Amino acid sequence: MTLKSYLDLWLETYIDPKKAKNTGRAYRFALAHLSPKITGTEITEIQPIRMQKEINDLEAVFPRQAQILYTVLRAAMKRAVKLDYIDGNPMDKVDVPGHKPKKAEYLHQEEAFAYVREAQKQPAGALLVLMLCLGLRRNEARGLCCGDLDQEGVLHIRRQRTREGTADLKSEASRRDLPVPEPLRRFFIGAPDAWVMDVSEKSLRTQHRRTLSAIGCERNVTLHGLRHSCATLALANGVQLAQISKLLGHAHYSLTVDLYAHADLVMLRRCTNVVYGSISAHHTGEGARLEIV
Repeated sequence: MTLKSYLDLWLETYIDPKKAKNTGRAYRFALAHLSPKITGTEITEIQPIRMQKEINDLEAVFPRQAQILYTVLRAAMKRAVKLDYIDGNPMDKVDVPGHKPKKAEYLHQEEAFAYVREAQKQPAGALLVLMLCLGLRRNEARGLCCGDLDQEGVLHIRRQRTREGTADLKSEASRRDLPVPEPLRRFFIGAPDAWVMDVSEKSLRTQHRRTLSAIGCERNVTLHGLRHSCATLALANGVQLAQISKLLGHAHYSLTVDLYAHADLVMLRRCTNVVYGSISAHHTGEGARLEIV
C-alpha cells in the first residue's frame, strides 16, 4: 500500500465521519503539499529523513502549512502503527517545524465602545456585537437561532453554520452556555427556529470592515479579531484565564494561556502594584508611600 492510498483510506475512515468538513478539507489541503515521489512510496518504506525533507521544503515557503502537515502526518502514521501496517511512526523522528504566528490585532477599550455603537447601524450588526461581547466564532454567531436563548438569559451554543448548512461545533468544549447581558437579549426576537441573522460569511466580513472604517480603525482587526478583543478586554478587566478559556470554548487551557500572554502583562502589572502597595502601607502607615533609595 502506497502512502497516498493509506492516507486516502485514513481520511475516509477516521477523519470524514468524525471531524467537521472544514477539518477534512484542511487536512487534505496540507497533505496535497507532499511530493508525488513520497506519496507513491510504499508505506513500509517511508523513512524519517524523507519525511523531514518534505517538512523542511514546505516550511521554507509556508511555515504554517508545514506545521499542519506535520501534525496530520504524525496522527495518520500513529494510526498506521496501531493497525500493524508499520512497526514504528517515522514522524517521531522528524523535527517539529517552527512557526511564528502573526500578532492578532484586537480592539482596545474605547474602540470597542465605538464599534458596538456603529455596528448596530449594519444589517447584521447584532451578530458583530454578539461576537465582540461574547467571544463567538463567526460561524457560531451565524448559527444562532432565537430559541437558543432561554428564559433565564442563558445562551446555549450548540451548532455552527457553514457553506453546506448547519454542522457540529469545533469540539466538545465549544458546546457551552453563556449568560447574556440584558441589553443583548433583544437580538433574540423571533420564532425559536429562526436565525438571529441570516447572513453569509462574505457579507458579515464586509459589514465588519465598514464598521472598522466608521470608527477610524485602520489596523487589520479581522472577524476573528473580535473574539480576541473579547478575551483581551476580559483579561484586562480582571477576569481569570480559566474563565476566559470557558467563555471562548477552548478545548485546552494551555491554548488560552499561549494566545493571551500579551494581555496577561496587564494583570501581572496590577499584581506587582498590589504587592508593592501592601508592603508600603504595612511599613509606613496608611496613606504613606515607601521610598526606594
